[in-house]
Parts: sequence; C-alpha cells; structure tokens
Amino acid sequence: MPKDRELVLVSLLQEATRIANEADDLRDAGLPVINAVCAATGWPVGHLCLPDERDRRVFVSTDVWHEDVPGEFAELRKASEDVRFPFGSGIVGRVAKTGRPQWIADLRTETSLVRPLVDRAGSAIAFPVSARGIVAAVLEFFTREPVEPDQGLMEIMADVGIQLGRVADRMAARQAMMFGSRRLQRILDSCIEAFVAMDEGGMITSWNAAAEKVFGLSKEEAIGRRLADTIVPPRFREAHHLGVGRFLTTGEKRFLESRIEISAWHANGYEFPIELAVWAVQDPMTGWTFNAFVHDITDRKRTEDALRHAYEHEREAVARLRELDVAKSDFVATVSHEFRTPLTNVIGHLEVLTAGDAGPLTPAQTRMLGVISRNCDRLRALIEDLLTISKVEAGVFDLEFRETDLHEVLAAARAAVEPRAKRRGHRLVLAAEGPLGTVAADPEQLRRALSNLLVNGVNFTPDGGLIELTARIDGDHVEIKVRDNGVGIDPDEQPRLFTRFFRGTFAVREAVQGAGLGLAITKTIVEGHGGEIAVDSLAGHGTTFTIRIPRERPVWL
Repeated sequence: MPKDRELVLVSLLQEATRIANEADDLRDAGLPVINAVCAATGWPVGHLCLPDERDRRVFVSTDVWHEDVPGEFAELRKASEDVRFPFGSGIVGRVAKTGRPQWIADLRTETSLVRPLVDRAGSAIAFPVSARGIVAAVLEFFTREPVEPDQGLMEIMADVGIQLGRVADRMAARQAMMFGSRRLQRILDSCIEAFVAMDEGGMITSWNAAAEKVFGLSKEEAIGRRLADTIVPPRFREAHHLGVGRFLTTGEKRFLESRIEISAWHANGYEFPIELAVWAVQDPMTGWTFNAFVHDITDRKRTEDALRHAYEHEREAVARLRELDVAKSDFVATVSHEFRTPLTNVIGHLEVLTAGDAGPLTPAQTRMLGVISRNCDRLRALIEDLLTISKVEAGVFDLEFRETDLHEVLAAARAAVEPRAKRRGHRLVLAAEGPLGTVAADPEQLRRALSNLLVNGVNFTPDGGLIELTARIDGDHVEIKVRDNGVGIDPDEQPRLFTRFFRGTFAVREAVQGAGLGLAITKTIVEGHGGEIAVDSLAGHGTTFTIRIPRERPVWL
C-alpha cells in the first residue's frame, strides 16, 4: 500500500475514533464517519442502515446519506427506502447475518440484488458495526466504476466499525438504563404504598401515584418542592432538618433502614398516621438520595383504637360478671344454708310422725307422709348440690382421702338408689370382675358421684329397664361403668353434658326431675381423684358412663 494511501486510512481511523468518542447516537456518528470514508476513498455515495424497531432481524435504510453530488443517486435512495433487508437478503442482510464485510466488485455480475438499480455499473461495499457481538448497524457504499476488494481498507473499516460499536454500546446501555428507569417507575406507580424520594438538598425527586392519593398532591405539584415543607408536620420539621444534616456529616442512622410509625402532613393541612421505611443511596455524581415507602395507617389506627376500647369495655364487663358471679355464689351458699336448717327440722318431725311416735296413722296419712318424705329428700339433695357447687367455685371443695373398700362404696351407691329404681320397675345390677380391694379415695364423695350416675340412669330409662354398675381393676387404675338401656343422649348435646345447669332436650320435654348439677358435680369429684369420666351414648340405645381413677392417690393431690 502506498505511503500516502496508508496515511489517509490512518487519518480515517483517527477521525472515526474522534467522532465515536464525542457521539452518543449512531445516527449522529454515522454521517460524519460516512463523509470521512467517502473523502478518504473517493466513493461518491454512502449511507447508514439500522435494525427495524419492530423486528431487530430486519434492517432498513435511514435518512443518513452522503452524496458527492446531491441528487445524483436519488433513484438509489428511493429504491432503498422501499426495501427491507431481512437477515441474509441483499448485501445489507448478508452483513447483518454474518457480521462480516461484503464487497461486490462488479454489480453487473451480481444476481442477488434486492433493489432495482438503473445503472448497475460500479461496486457495492458494506461494513458491519458490531456491539456486544451483535450487528448494530451496516455502512453501505457505492462506486461509479467497478473497484476490486482492498484488504487494507477492509481492515481499517473493521476498526472503524469497532469504534462506532462503542457508540452502539453506549446507546444500548443508555436505552437499558432508560428502560430500567421506566420499568422501575411503572413498578412504583403500580405499588399500593406511596413512594417518595428526595435529594440531599431536601428536594422531592420522585413521587408515585400512591403518594398522590396519600398526601393529596399531584406528581407535578410535588416534584421539586421541599419535602419538609410538603409532608413533614410543622412540629417535626426542625428535627427532620437536624436528622438529615447529622446523617450527611456523621453518617449516623437513627431512622434509616428501619420501619417506624410517625405522623405525616396532608396537603389539606392536617396530620395523619403513617408507617415509614426509609433508606439512603449515594451516587458519585449526584450525592445522596433518600427513598421512602409510606403506608397510610389511618384505618389501622382507627381499628386498633376501636379494638382497644372494645377490650377495655370487655374487661369492665368481665369484671362486672365476676362480681355478679361471686354475688350469685354467695347468695346460693347463704340461701342453701338457710334452707338446710328448717328442712332438717321438717325432716326430723317427719320421721317422728312416720314412726308413729305422735300417734297411729291411717293408710292415707302414711301415703301422704311418704310423698312429703321423698320431696324432702329431693330438696335436701338439691341443697347439697348447690352447696357443693358453691364450694367448687370458691375453691374450697376438698376431698378427704383414705383407704377405701371399693366394693362397699359400690354397694352403698346401689343401696341409695335402689328404692327409686324399684318404684320405676328397674333392675339395678351390681357386678365386679374379681376382687377389687381398696383405693385411695374420699368414700362419701365417690359414692355420691356413682349415685348421681345411677340416678341419671333411672331417670332416663323407661320403666322396667336395666341399670348396671360394674367395676374392675385395670393395672394401677380402677374402671367403673354405669350402663343403662334407656333413651340415650343426642350427639349434639354430649359436649355440654357436664356443664352446670345443663338440661337436655329430653329432660326439658319430659319434665325429668333435676337441676342439671349432678353430672357437673360427678365430673368434679372424679377429676378431684385424679381420674377422668367419659360418656358413650347413642340416641335410643342407652348410655354408658366410664370412670377411671388411680388406685393410689396421685402425688400432686
């Protein structure tokens, strides 16, 4: 290559490098580079092709053209405007696909042209501009006369393409940054929480759609205003300025990178509660930016206040109910004691009359005294139940444990209920599996619990039924069952069976005697022995109560 030719090409590369360093867009860099190439080579026309914005695999001509004589290649320009170059189609498409230069020395021998050229004499040369391994543009040139490929020129043009590729890289980076910025803005605008940002000078730089709703100020009104004067309540503004200044000078973070509850200022001139999360980001060029997500918690605070008031009201109601419950327990205990004394007196005189000590009785009088005696027994049992419940509620219901012959307790319970069972024609059966021995128990209260279950069987079994009382030793426990073939218990009512004063549907409908305390007291007695009670019942097929108590007194009792 002649020395002068070499200097021209080196100057061309230097000029292309300078242009690439100063330009930010391929269109801006393309024309001066094409002008420089045409000036260095003597080629009369050149232009720039770029990917179609809708399809990056198709290249199109741009309005960036160089012509030595304006209008000389008007037909070529018109033909180029009307043609698209998919990958591999035409000289531009081949360069775009392969990433390598194409040199058609004589257009008259070329059969793959996609543009109708009036004068096909001369050459066509195309060079790629590559960025990140992808062809970002194609530089295309034409000559009036055929020109043979020039290896030195092709090497220089490859370097020119590399220099213009740096412009494409910057364009891609800028576009990616702009896309990322737009994407971030769309994310922030769709966020349900308000987003606000300010620079280190205190000016608002970002304000999303949610912020407009929360603070009552549009984005256009907010951007560029002082944040402290816009959303910080007047009473906090001095502290805000001091906090920002302290961070910028010392780096001290009091509220940064944490979530706090504080008051904010609305555009309509009132404070409202918010939850605030703030963090800071430093940019080498622009300094610190303070970013914050803001959540309006007005509704939550109202709910919390309502719940707090409701809780306080509930506490007062519970305290009042406890007072009433204590008063009720005291009243029941007092009335029960007051009833028991005259009732005992009545029963004593009744026994004197029944024994005939006050004179002989007629059959009718004997029957009447029997009725009175049974009702006195009912009243006495009710009073004892009420007194027991009062003791349980007061926490003074204590069991007196001692070695107890279990069979004697079972027999005593059976004997206490047998008269009632006979009046209904029931068979009351006591059966024990093997010797039962002794247990650590309160015999009187255990008998009472078993009597309650037997009475329950008598009351809820049609006349002529069967009530069984069975017991057996099961390891270190005693298992006692009371089984009847009565009406059974509705499954929906079984969970409430041991609740005080609960009376089932059958008991209410058939007016069965009782206050609904027997089973509750029985459960208390069984659990007081460290045991448990269970019920197994099916409506219309009878009921079985099972008691399990330890043979030895538990250490915690």
